[in-house]
Amino acid sequence: MGYTEEASKAGEYLRLALNHIAKQKLPADPVNYTVWYEYVSGKNARLKKAIDLFFKEKTPLNKDRVEGLYQKYVADGDRIVIGKLLTKISLMLKDISGHVSDTEGDLAGSGKHLEHLSDQIAQARDYAEIKAIVDQMIIETRKLVKSGKRLQTRMKISSEDLKQLNRELEKSQEEAQTDTLTSLFNRRGLEKQFELERIRARQNNSPFSIILLDVDHFKTVNDRFGHLVGDSLLKGLAKLTQSHLRRNDIAARYGGEEFLILLPETRIDGAMAVGRKIKKTLSMKEWKLKETGESMGKISVSMGIAQYRFNEPENELIKRADDAMYRAKHTGRDRIVTEDALEDSKAS
Repeated sequence: MGYTEEASKAGEYLRLALNHIAKQKLPADPVNYTVWYEYVSGKNARLKKAIDLFFKEKTPLNKDRVEGLYQKYVADGDRIVIGKLLTKISLMLKDISGHVSDTEGDLAGSGKHLEHLSDQIAQARDYAEIKAIVDQMIIETRKLVKSGKRLQTRMKISSEDLKQLNRELEKSQEEAQTDTLTSLFNRRGLEKQFELERIRARQNNSPFSIILLDVDHFKTVNDRFGHLVGDSLLKGLAKLTQSHLRRNDIAARYGGEEFLILLPETRIDGAMAVGRKIKKTLSMKEWKLKETGESMGKISVSMGIAQYRFNEPENELIKRADDAMYRAKHTGRDRIVTEDALEDSKAS
């Protein structure tokens, strides 16, 4: 991530960042430096809010927690994946162009086209643009295969390489949208699903609803049994949640111990029915440690439900669900609150 502030400001941010690193007894490595630099400079509002919450709760920010903050609020997965793909494509283009440079006629023309595509690579911004370039490369390579016995073998190999690259591109795009712990959609993947549902809602004149779900007392689970058990709990909860969803319903890990369920063509009463099923199943389940069989007791969740209003931004819908979930948390936990219930409480 680039920083463009004046030297005096940068120096002050550096001093403050190193002060936090020392206070938390962390190594002065790139991850810790980046997280604390962005925190003290105020460049990353979501990161600052998360760290301020740790401070408020007096939770130590150890190396693992800072690494988690880095992955959640700083690391740009898409950019890393695209960077690797661009490198592979550029090397492949140079290789093909080098073999074509000595030829004439159609081969020379295809070579120039490949060089032009090589220049376009530097301007590619997302998966769609990269895929369009790769598709054009496949077309040009196929032309080359038909011309010149000397290049046929080489071009055949390159064509297979490009097909493999296309497969890697599709796989990388899928991985960039998936939460590695639970295998649910992550926030990046969820954004694309929201857009699809907004389009479907306009076409069918039918709204959809979301459930924002947060594990009650999750910090206690981590403190008592450790983070590995906490991770195992989240994976189990993700699986349990999906078991109550239809094929077109979408579950995502929204962050930490929060999950978001997107229910197409479903109104609040339908979403409430789904939430009650999940809540009932959880109330009957006793969680145990896999290694020892020790009981973890009951695990409960708090849920907030909101229904999409036509043409509203995604963040407004999520805020209403978040406000409802916040009310559920602060009125006893282990309950479901809808946006309608919030409105009723405000009116009374």
